[in-house]
Amino acid sequence: MKIGLIGIGKIANYQMQAISHTKGISLVDAHDLDPARAEELPGSVTFYEDLDQMMLRSKADAFLISTPPPSHFEVVMKVIEADRVAMVEKPLCISPEQEDALLTAASTRKLPLYTAFHASYGREVEWWVLQQEEENFELGRLQGFESCFSDIYYLNGALTLGAVGKAGAWIDGGVSSLSILARLIDPTQMELVDGRMTAIQSLSCSEVQGLGIYRFDTGAQSGFGIVDTNWTLGKNYKMTRLWYEDGTLELDHAKEFARLVQRGRDDLVFNLATDKPRLVNHYMGVFSNLTEMYAKGEDNQELSQNLHKLLFAAKYHK
Repeated sequence: MKIGLIGIGKIANYQMQAISHTKGISLVDAHDLDPARAEELPGSVTFYEDLDQMMLRSKADAFLISTPPPSHFEVVMKVIEADRVAMVEKPLCISPEQEDALLTAASTRKLPLYTAFHASYGREVEWWVLQQEEENFELGRLQGFESCFSDIYYLNGALTLGAVGKAGAWIDGGVSSLSILARLIDPTQMELVDGRMTAIQSLSCSEVQGLGIYRFDTGAQSGFGIVDTNWTLGKNYKMTRLWYEDGTLELDHAKEFARLVQRGRDDLVFNLATDKPRLVNHYMGVFSNLTEMYAKGEDNQELSQNLHKLLFAAKYHK
């Protein structure tokens, strides 16, 4: 599968490394508004200064949109209107209206549309999914969860460079947390209870803190959970805690480890990190999934719709 990259920013470096480590996929073309970014590309990749020209000439099977989230709608729509396949870095877009327009455009042209939920392919997440499938631990019913995604994007009353191009704490981190939870809970069985966003009018982002409270169906009774995203804590902290009837699981998404706490037993700690950066590990999972789905003529639109519904419900809750 041949990929064309649109946007050569910080995250693209990890994406290019992951492509090089994933069988069945290669990077052939790239575009960025800054021609100097061409120097960051492997020698085998053709750089296009003009996006329209790349749409016309590229032999790519799909185009990976790795531009800032506020630009996703415009860029993805341009790819779709060129009758090309778009693969979009999460989030797909930043409003329900934009999502409806993109899904309608892709459906009208019978084009697949794939969203890259890279956090859901963290090694600690993949490990726990496997443990559940193989029934290696008896923890009983899931009763609740807490998922926090914190980045150092707000210090001393101002946004840091890391926040440049990001829409806001909830739009950036909320979708990552929800995509992880969707590996463990059927997202169609989740519904919003309350959403709370904290904005600072002088800052060029939609919110510096966002929180969603959700109810989920466990079959026997409802469980509840909190998704918290925050740029004001002054630390990089990404953790999901899952409370089961007979134990607690902590998934540290920043350090790639898991801690299992069971009554009457010693805590078990599993280090799932490798010699590769965690984001490279994430995108290797993304690209493996993409190539499998592409070969079958499938995409993850249904999952994307469910996750963005939960994301936007909290964002625009009144």
